[in-house]
Order: sequence, then C-alpha cells, then structure tokens
Amino acid sequence: MMREMQMKPKTTATIRKRLIAGVLLASLGFLSACSTPVQERYYLLSPDDVAAPSGATRTAVMGVGPITIPSHLDRSQIVTRSSDNRLVINQFDRWAEPLDENIQRVLIENLDHRLSPQRIETFPWNSRDGVVWQIVVDLGQFERQPDGSVQIAARWKIVNFNSGETAVSERFTDSVVPKDTTTEATVAAMSVLLGRLSDSIARSYR
Repeated sequence: MMREMQMKPKTTATIRKRLIAGVLLASLGFLSACSTPVQERYYLLSPDDVAAPSGATRTAVMGVGPITIPSHLDRSQIVTRSSDNRLVINQFDRWAEPLDENIQRVLIENLDHRLSPQRIETFPWNSRDGVVWQIVVDLGQFERQPDGSVQIAARWKIVNFNSGETAVSERFTDSVVPKDTTTEATVAAMSVLLGRLSDSIARSYR
C-alpha cells in the first residue's frame, strides 16, 4: 500500500507534463496555421475569337495606344466598388501584368481578328513603323459595381497618324452581369466588355 501511495505524486507529475506538452504542441500548430501567408491569385483579361468577315481586304497599318486608365485602377490589386463613393482594393486578387498593358494587348488581338490589318504596332512607335491609323482609348470606368455588374465607360478615337486629324471620336458605355460573384467571373465579364468595345471600334474603322 505504501509503495502504491508513493508512486502517485510521480504519476501525477508525468500526466501534468504530458498535458502541458500537448497544449504547447497544439498552440504551436495553431500559431503555425495563423502565420501561413494567404496565397495571392493572379488574373489576366483575355481576347476573344471573333473573326473578320469573309472576303474582307487587309487594311492599312494600325497603331493601338495609348491606353489610359483612372489612377485608382492603376495598381496591381483588382479594384471593385462597394458604393458609388467607396472602393474595395482586393489585396490577394491581383493583375498578372499592368492593367493598361493587358487592355492594350487584348484590344490589339481583338482588332487584329476583326480587321485583319497589314500590321498592328503597339504604342509608342516611330514614323518608320508606317502607322496610318492610330486607335486611342481613354477608360474612365472599368470595374465591378455595387449591384454586381461590371461596367465600362470609355472614350476612343481613330486618328490619322500623319496629319494628326481625328477621323472618328466616340463614347462607349456598356455593362455585363458576371455568372457569379467570384473575381474570375468578374475578369471574364471585363474581357467580354473589351470585346464589345473592339466591335464598336471595328465598325467605325471599316
């Protein structure tokens, strides 16, 4: 009996040590989980596959740019609106390249498909590149709105590069409701809007 009673304090101490070790391990695991950084997600706008009308003749050399965007969109994070006067900057949803460059690249691909020019030059270019018509685009709005739709508002013009005269100047506005609320669906809707903007420019260019 005495032997059994003498072992109890030692057993209790062992159990206590094991409990403390278990708590410490659980705490370390929790802290490790909390310290794991959230993975950033990167997105790109994409061109569409609309083709030029059959039998269309190749047009003159075209130059696309400059493309200007508002300062609040000129950042790596994807920006949306929660109200008319409040912006939401998504820290973990980012553009894979500068937004104005991505827009320019998509417009070039879209217009190349629709118009089949002899060649398309990317702004900036020089006089030796032979650009005849310059497409200039100024985007005033290009983000998801509080109602969930994605809206675009742009002014664009076609300029005779040699003379500097503006042949066409238009304002384009449109909106698309994404298929869901994810950032990927929002970016897909933005790509659709760029396709529609390309349609507007191509109709006037012809």
